Amino acid sequence: MPFRKSAVAALALFSPFVAEFLLGDQYLAGPPELGQQLGMFAMFVALYGSAAVLIREIARRRGRGRPTILTLALAFGVVEEGLLTQTLFNPHYLGLDLLSPAHMPVLGIGGQWTVFVLTLHVVWSIASPIAIAEAFFGREPWLRRPGTVAWTCALLVGAAGTFLVSRLLGTTPFLAAPGQLVGAAVVAVALVLFALRLPVRTLDTRGSAWTGFAVGLAASTAFHLVDKTALLHSWGTVALMLTLEAAVFAYALRSRPPAFSLAAGALVTYCWVGLLTATANPIALIEQMVLVVTTLVILIFAARREIPVTV
Repeated sequence: MPFRKSAVAALALFSPFVAEFLLGDQYLAGPPELGQQLGMFAMFVALYGSAAVLIREIARRRGRGRPTILTLALAFGVVEEGLLTQTLFNPHYLGLDLLSPAHMPVLGIGGQWTVFVLTLHVVWSIASPIAIAEAFFGREPWLRRPGTVAWTCALLVGAAGTFLVSRLLGTTPFLAAPGQLVGAAVVAVALVLFALRLPVRTLDTRGSAWTGFAVGLAASTAFHLVDKTALLHSWGTVALMLTLEAAVFAYALRSRPPAFSLAAGALVTYCWVGLLTATANPIALIEQMVLVVTTLVILIFAARREIPVTV
């Protein structure tokens, strides 16, 4: 039981650590104040941490592998960005112009932002933290019924808190159109049902861990550079992003590298992305360097202790 509790706690803490802090979106030492940031981290544990724990538990209890985890992670991303923060539909979220690149007027979304932010949730918020946690603790189920109920309640609290905080951001509270909210809910439910109907089958790893790490690092770095540099027309950027994702997925299916190796490459990419975000603030930069070093230490220990995990 202590082993399972440690595994669950590690994943619940690591998911928001990667999703918000390693990325550079939040700073414990910078504005807002430390107490408020710690409160935000607690809410992120309730949202990201609970989601990661429950997604992993659902997949592993049903004997399913990485495709189910990725699909459930995509459903989580749709719920968060479509129903809770509603950034998929808000043209002025945090004063940013998110929906103009590759705008799709019929749906009221921006193609580039939609692909970008949902990929962040799938790869970095959920799938990579799960892969790192399983490198330490294995792929067996970790929760019993009381734990499942507790983490489900925590997820609901985190979702409610995220929605309320998002409603308070900015000078003009935003609420998406009913059709957009219903559409996002339908997509999320469809993804969950699809994930649960995937074959009950996992594939043994056989590919090189170092090659997997290189592919994960190169593809995720290219993904962020494509989004940040805007060298192509917005629809060209979207096409290149999707091509990168398809190439990595095809590589994973064919070569079957350890899930940990791909995740480690993706996390190293987040290290430099977060550092770039923090360069304007000396205190934030120092803090971000501490987060990067912490991440690299975790990855090194995970590589040394890695338990073979099927994909």
